[in-house]
Amino acid sequence: MKIKEILSQNKILPLATICSEGDARNIATKLIEAQCPILEITLRDERVRSILHIFQEYSGLTVGLGTIRSNEDIDLAINNKLAFGITPGFSPKLCGYAQSKDFLIIPGIQSASEIMQASEMGYSILKFFPAELSGGVERLHAYKSVFPDISFIPTGGITETNMGSYLKLSNVIATGSSSIISNDLIKNQHWDELTKRLDSIKNKNE
Repeated sequence: MKIKEILSQNKILPLATICSEGDARNIATKLIEAQCPILEITLRDERVRSILHIFQEYSGLTVGLGTIRSNEDIDLAINNKLAFGITPGFSPKLCGYAQSKDFLIIPGIQSASEIMQASEMGYSILKFFPAELSGGVERLHAYKSVFPDISFIPTGGITETNMGSYLKLSNVIATGSSSIISNDLIKNQHWDELTKRLDSIKNKNE
């Protein structure tokens, strides 16, 4: 299944900074059990680099690497057989490198100018970041008529409380959220709480 189809069906893209193999296995298992088949691992801690290979063992989970800021980060994702990468902002250089490697990137954008540049490079799914600080639902609503061919993944400040308002927009394919697999949840290993959050979000947005 293609990334676009997975995002469209699942509606949420959980983000997490995972630093240990044990946490990686627990999170992968809980996501699969909850029928949430996609995950973005954010590269916000150097320890993340050493656990990425774990996800090759979970064929039911489509995993991408977030917070990509260099060619080396793209190579890291490719070498660990991750399915996609996400950048926090728009970089023509990084996008071009990813294309040269036939690696799927979802670029981060804020402005209309960045959307146009990304579109010119062939991208139709973009991360809108940081969503809440960049105009949120109102800005994405304004983009609908101007960029009808672009789908957005708003990320940044998205919680279970406000994600529904984003998902009502026809140009939002999914919402990215770090509140689902929060750092506190990982630290305290509250895996049952993760299951509850995923079930609650699924029920609210069906």
